[in-house]
Amino acid sequence: MKITSLLPFLALAFSTATTHGAITYSGFQNITIGNTFGSVYVDVDQSSSSPTQASGWDIDAFFGGEAFGNSAAFQPIRQTVAVSSAIVRLNLGDLVDGTDIYASAPAGSSTHIGNSPGQFASGTQGYLGFRLTDNNAAGPFYGWMRVNFSNSGGTGAILDWAYETSGSGISVGAIPEPSALALASIGCATLLIRRRQ
Repeated sequence: MKITSLLPFLALAFSTATTHGAITYSGFQNITIGNTFGSVYVDVDQSSSSPTQASGWDIDAFFGGEAFGNSAAFQPIRQTVAVSSAIVRLNLGDLVDGTDIYASAPAGSSTHIGNSPGQFASGTQGYLGFRLTDNNAAGPFYGWMRVNFSNSGGTGAILDWAYETSGSGISVGAIPEPSALALASIGCATLLIRRRQ
């Protein structure tokens, strides 16, 4: 058996792993945030993005992420409950849950990039936490999002995200654990590859 014939089987195993458990993971998205007024709109629970506002949008980002807007359904953790309060940068492993500070209406942030504690460093990956009500009005769900914001004229990116669908809190960086089937598939593929060598 050739290695290339195993690729569809491995892809199926890994796609199964991303939906296992109570955590929904977006997979690697790498959605570019342009450095102009041209927005990118992201629908988090659909794992989709568009240059135009569509039903179910959660995020409206532009100027490399220096300007970050959100719908009432997607609330990033902020410094205060004010709708203009800065989004807070979290660290890997931080807990996102109902004890964090969120606004309760559509909001924006333009002061979240800088050198102070809790701010995002321009051009460097960071994490934000969020509270989400999905397009079916289910939730709130708590999640994290990995971003790379820029305020130096470059583009930014929304890299990936995950949220806990049971309503529990989630640790920043947590993703679904691979299922037993996915692990067994990887093990079998490794054995077949070694056997052919």
